[in-house]
Amino acid sequence: MNNEFPQNYYLNFHAHQQMPGEEEIVIQSLFLQDNLITSKSDKIFFTAGLHPWHADLLNLSEIKPKLEDLLNTNSIIAIGEAGLDKLKGPGIKKQLEVLRIHAEVADEYQKPLIIHSVKTHNEILKLKIDLKSKVPWVIHHFNGSKQIASDFIEHGFYLSLSHHIKNTNSKLSAYLGELPLNRIFLETDDFNIDIKDLYNTATKKFNISLESLKKQLIENFKVLLNG
Repeated sequence: MNNEFPQNYYLNFHAHQQMPGEEEIVIQSLFLQDNLITSKSDKIFFTAGLHPWHADLLNLSEIKPKLEDLLNTNSIIAIGEAGLDKLKGPGIKKQLEVLRIHAEVADEYQKPLIIHSVKTHNEILKLKIDLKSKVPWVIHHFNGSKQIASDFIEHGFYLSLSHHIKNTNSKLSAYLGELPLNRIFLETDDFNIDIKDLYNTATKKFNISLESLKKQLIENFKVLLNG
């Protein structure tokens, strides 16, 4: 794929239904059990995975072949979202089995892994360490404490941030400007919010220009994809 992304575009790192607006690139997260839309575009790219809420919708033996079909046709740029969620979905044991398959495929094909983590940060960290995974993992919709953020970044994770950065009462909003800019992304997820609004909030927290932030997050994306 062409990784010469325009540096003046807004990158929406993780979305489900949103289409790109003017000067936007959107990374659409697709559910592996669905019929996938993989039309080519220079403004829309795809990831695919079996979401932890849906961990029992496919047999374990089906997951790797489905991912490989997409990888071999260059339909997706990353694996996921997959992950762990203690509040919703099948039991954690099942979710963990599914996540391990995604992680192994990501390493085999040298693709980033997009992670959904709800109250499972320690388990996610332990899995990456245990698997000795060499590819980057991205915690999407991250909203944890400063210590958890530090732990993830120390172990090579990226953090993709959403509307919590705008909530002045959130822990994340309080320390956002202290995060290393080369380890973050911004996303709308499946919320009706404007990626441009998130960028404007982040420029104030990091005390940098909009142009600098756009350039940095596009550079992060290139590094994520190319190593």
